[in-house]
Amino acid sequence: MILLAGFAAGIWGTYREAFPAKGLFRVTGVFEGRGGETMMLIRHDAVPGLMPEMRSMVFVAESRNLLDQAALHPGDRVRLTVRQNAPNDLMVLEIRKLR
Repeated sequence: MILLAGFAAGIWGTYREAFPAKGLFRVTGVFEGRGGETMMLIRHDAVPGLMPEMRSMVFVAESRNLLDQAALHPGDRVRLTVRQNAPNDLMVLEIRKLR
């Protein structure tokens, strides 16, 4: 029973990593550059439930401060938490560098 509970918790954790909350998605990719105060170019992997892998896509950060604090350099692997405001409008709420 304990083993089954541990297995279920692991599956739930994996699910929450991809889908943090309703309307939020995780995007994993490579930072390519910054365009303006809040815009960034990301080459990203497929996003389950949202879109396929893309060669390059513009994302807009919630604030300039969020992007400044991330201190990203071209080639950095990142995980973004995004909110879909409209079909073609994604707002970055969190940026985390991956190693």
